[in-house]
Amino acid sequence: MARVSRFLLIISIAAVLAMTFVGCAPSSFKLSASCSPEAAGSVDPSSGTYDKGVEVDVTATPAAGYRFDHWEGGASGQSPTVQLTMDSTKRLTAYFTKTYTVSVSTTPASSGSVSPNGGTYDEGKEVTLAATSAQYYKFNGWSGDASGSSDHVTITVDSNKTIVASFVKLTYTLQTQVDTSGGGTVDPASGTFEAGTHVQVTATPASGYRFDHWGGSNTSTTNPLNLLVNGDKTVTAYFTKTYTLTVSGSPNGSCTVDPSSGVYDTGRVATLTATALFPYGFDHWSGTDNDVVNPTTVTMSSDKSVTAYFKQLSPGSDQSISGGGCNPESIPVQLQAGQWVQGQIGASTYDMGVRITDPNGTVVKELGRTRQSSFTFQAQISGTYYFVIYDIYGLGCAHYTLTYTIYS
Repeated sequence: MARVSRFLLIISIAAVLAMTFVGCAPSSFKLSASCSPEAAGSVDPSSGTYDKGVEVDVTATPAAGYRFDHWEGGASGQSPTVQLTMDSTKRLTAYFTKTYTVSVSTTPASSGSVSPNGGTYDEGKEVTLAATSAQYYKFNGWSGDASGSSDHVTITVDSNKTIVASFVKLTYTLQTQVDTSGGGTVDPASGTFEAGTHVQVTATPASGYRFDHWGGSNTSTTNPLNLLVNGDKTVTAYFTKTYTLTVSGSPNGSCTVDPSSGVYDTGRVATLTATALFPYGFDHWSGTDNDVVNPTTVTMSSDKSVTAYFKQLSPGSDQSISGGGCNPESIPVQLQAGQWVQGQIGASTYDMGVRITDPNGTVVKELGRTRQSSFTFQAQISGTYYFVIYDIYGLGCAHYTLTYTIYS
């Protein structure tokens, strides 16, 4: 009986204790958050009491000059905002890292670039800066919070940095000269010029010369020459010796000459043609390579004065021919090269067609439709020339009279 009573007592005590523990289970939990370093930022919320199971968003915000790094304690990860489920007491720490700003610039403007072009870096970070020059510039050195002449520099970020990359304009030498044979001048003379500039180089020939071309760093016939200075350059002006040719006819009014004058390079061969005027015939040249032929040539080895000589031809006896002009009719006339023929042809009834041809059948004169026409021509080759008369109305024979005089 005593055992039963003791057993019941134990059961009663256990029941009371169970009821006590169930009634004392916590229904809320505390949240506490801190920053490391302490002044490096803030956490929101930094503390509080929340019901069991409540979800709380906790955000870490860095102070100026810091960045959020990670959580430790009741949270983890690198996101500045974490979501906590309040199923227990939460103690967490937001860790921040000290940062500094690196500012980079170049001088003069547009002379080059730097990579990386500045930024924000963790304290103690080593950053390598590389300077790259723009066209026509070269790197000259670092200033501010960096120094040295190498285009690469490594800095340790232990404070805010201001760094300047300096560049200078390249310069090149331009040498201008005249070919050893001479013959003129060049302007400007040799000198040093900034890269990227354009220099106008002018060649001026001396009397009796002409500019021919450039040689060296630029092969061109353009004068003046617009030269881009993008490296060391040497340009040479080449001139060519020239001579003057003067051509005339004698006696005045006896001929035309082609060309009548001109300026030619040394060694140039000029072709001259003298054309007789009525009633003259070519006789000879003076001062040419061959004075007895026409056309002729002159080799320009000096200034030349050339004369074409002509003689006045004498008229022969007048000739007269009449006929019916039946379609067509050809009247032959024998001529020697250089002879002139002057005359007229007329129709007594109605207009007729008339042309004059040489021994090769080439038309010398086309008189066309005519009732009365005068003509003058010079035989260029020897042989039989023809006065061809043809009916232009289909009326049969046209009555004509041809009179002419040959000058020899």
